[in-house]
Amino acid sequence: MKYSEQNKYFPIPDNEKNLDTVTATEFATIPSESTGMNFLEGLWFKDKDNLFVCNTFQSKIYLVNVQTKAVSLFATLPDHAFPTGINVHSNGNIYVACSGSDEGSMVLVLSNEGTVLKKLFVGTTKSIDDLVFDKKGGFFFTDLAGTHNKRTAGVFYVEPDLETVHSVVDSGMVATNGVALSPDEKILWITDFGDGKLYRFNLAEDGHSIQPYNSLTPYTFTGADGPDSATIDADGNLYVAICGQARYLIFNQNGFAIGQVLIPGREQGKMAKSTHMAIRPFTNQGFFCASDPNTGECKIYETDVYAKANLGLQFS
Repeated sequence: MKYSEQNKYFPIPDNEKNLDTVTATEFATIPSESTGMNFLEGLWFKDKDNLFVCNTFQSKIYLVNVQTKAVSLFATLPDHAFPTGINVHSNGNIYVACSGSDEGSMVLVLSNEGTVLKKLFVGTTKSIDDLVFDKKGGFFFTDLAGTHNKRTAGVFYVEPDLETVHSVVDSGMVATNGVALSPDEKILWITDFGDGKLYRFNLAEDGHSIQPYNSLTPYTFTGADGPDSATIDADGNLYVAICGQARYLIFNQNGFAIGQVLIPGREQGKMAKSTHMAIRPFTNQGFFCASDPNTGECKIYETDVYAKANLGLQFS
């Protein structure tokens, strides 16, 4: 037997080969540190022209100006914090999910200039991976914890007072990762990294509880690595990073796979760690990050996507 070069790394499953497919174009290079692991996460637009991206294990947040392609250091986080997700409030404050730090997992609240304003702790057993605001000013977050022998991961909601925490899903998952809220805030999407699943939950009237009997798991992923962060567009399409495959899958609002974005070099096993995408506000210009665990390279890629960005709380 003889396999093709692509089959050595990340072959596309048969049921996904005929999806609408585009290969993204390299856009910018993010500085790679000479020591330790370089791993990009946490794409989010600070404003319509400036894109946040985190080098997680270096505790750094960069800004990429998408007009000039200039890359600048925005902040180095204290206490060896690992930034894994970012969301911007309508008041301009920047909320950074940190899966770990010298003080444990937390959400750091930064000013528009990058100064730490507040540290939010939500218990000692959780590892906060990503977050998304609703239009009331509360936020959902995922919990990168648990194992297959101890399924402790869940999904949680923090009220606008930043103190009251509700369990959306108390436990039963393995390393919940991506989180996205539909434009009408009636559907909550969650990726379960450890189990390789995508969940679509219908929310109740309170905005954070799950309606009984009408939630479903629309998709199970193939491969050694699971689904990572998720991003919603204005039409309700969901873009899910597949970490370890240099690929992003796109689902419509009902959970059907309709397209995919490929990262250049994936056929040779390069830039495997694809973790997060963001859509430029007021446009359909999508930006995708990927890192190469073998070389330490960190890059941003770009291609047009199906619909314009969902603006949510940030631009309300």
